[in-house]
Amino acid sequence: MSDAVDFSVPYWLIYYFHVIGIVSLVFDAFSIYLILFKSNQIDNFRFFLLNFQVSCQFFPGILEEFYFQIACCFTDIHITFLMQPVPLYPLMGGYALGFLPIHFGISLHFCITIVVFFYIYQVASMIVCFVRKNQSISGTLTSFSIPTPFIIFLLAFLVVYTLSVVGMYFSLSVKESEKLQFIKENLPEYLSLFQSLPNFSIYQANSMLFIMVIVAVTGRLLAFLFFMAVLYNIFRMLKFIKIQMSPTTYRRHRAAVYSLVAQFATSSVCFLPPLSLVFVVFFRLPHAQVLVELLLVIACFHSPLNVTVLVATFPPYRAFFSRVVLRREAPGLTSLSAKTSAVVSHLS
Repeated sequence: MSDAVDFSVPYWLIYYFHVIGIVSLVFDAFSIYLILFKSNQIDNFRFFLLNFQVSCQFFPGILEEFYFQIACCFTDIHITFLMQPVPLYPLMGGYALGFLPIHFGISLHFCITIVVFFYIYQVASMIVCFVRKNQSISGTLTSFSIPTPFIIFLLAFLVVYTLSVVGMYFSLSVKESEKLQFIKENLPEYLSLFQSLPNFSIYQANSMLFIMVIVAVTGRLLAFLFFMAVLYNIFRMLKFIKIQMSPTTYRRHRAAVYSLVAQFATSSVCFLPPLSLVFVVFFRLPHAQVLVELLLVIACFHSPLNVTVLVATFPPYRAFFSRVVLRREAPGLTSLSAKTSAVVSHLS
């Protein structure tokens, strides 16, 4: 093992969890307020957006849009307050100092399993948003609509993929009753240090881990390919109906699609760090513990970035921010309410 494992508490990381958690909650609350109270004419599409923002924080739901924005919010709360993971790389393990492990004895492994579910759920929510947008633009243009059987197949695939990856990850950890014995046999020099921790979880680099990585990457690739296909279909459809609508209406449709693309791009901040973590472990990179801590820092920055992109790319939200927060009218907007009605009416 090239690096000695540092069992000391990285207080800077714990403080960062508290700070970024509070900052993320402020950003998430602002985005939820915008979607609920400043999107009256978006109709039920706003609930798709809300679903993503809050999924980044707590639970799934029925209205895709509503639970989309909720996903980000719940992930933030879980990682920065309820879990607070501390890695012990180059060992495949770590411990947690959050509310759930300290006060309820919930293991780091179980907490991370919840995070894995939230991350996959966010991608699924974003794909559903694009499908919803494709169907809303196509309207009576049946040649551009996604067939209902295919949508059902897609939803089934997302469910099976989510349960498979989460289930495989849950099976990776060394069992609670066997952890100390595993340490004695494989890492005897760290036995006393592990015993001093409030809790810990440890993993083995076995065939199941390899299979899970292959399944996760393959599913992510298939989801990306489907996303690109839907995006191509949307732009092809916009090009086809461009001559049938006014330039203003066309620009509104195009701006909405660009905003969703930007939202999808910010999701890489969540998923690239975990994938990078796998390569850090497999290739035994030097200073692995510091690298993993920095990856955690990047992953936790997702919500502020996501909300910033949401406000910057949605004209009505950008106008509201300019008028209320910056105390000035957004460039080219003479009336916030009038612009809001014009820009978001196509989303209904």
